[in-house]
Amino acid sequence: GRKPKDINLEQIPTIPLNRRSTIRSLAWQLGCSPTTLHRKFMLKLIKRHTNCLKPALNEKNKKDRMKFCLS
Repeated sequence: GRKPKDINLEQIPTIPLNRRSTIRSLAWQLGCSPTTLHRKFMLKLIKRHTNCLKPALNEKNKKDRMKFCLS
């Protein structure tokens, strides 16, 4: 069989959030396949992390969004 490629999960926190928001982009950053990474999720080696606060929303965005929601 093939030797499982060792992925350095330690380096995940050092990857910018926008580069690790999807399994595909994270896999690319780590140099492994999305399937390999997905297996790690299944084995509970990695935790899915979703941020409900959207830090990209600055004041103007927030006001626009409020306006949109209220319209």
